[in-house]
Amino acid sequence: MPRVNNSNACTLSTCPLSSAPINYDPTLPGNALYLTLFTLLFLTQALQLRHYKTWSFSLSIMSGLVLEIVGYVGRVMMHFNPFEP
Repeated sequence: MPRVNNSNACTLSTCPLSSAPINYDPTLPGNALYLTLFTLLFLTQALQLRHYKTWSFSLSIMSGLVLEIVGYVGRVMMHFNPFEP
């Protein structure tokens, strides 16, 4: 039976963490560190793309870095509200 979760009614003070999509609270310092690191790597790769003009390599690396950035943004957001789907 699927779990029904009304994210508007649940907060950390009103619902147990076990009713969230994940059963743990992602740490803010670690996820913010990796978010910053991957963002700096993305900017470095963009500068190298401009200088060395290695389009296929740089664009593939930058695509992976964008996905990492999106993932860590989601984890940082889940730290503040783990009940939001």
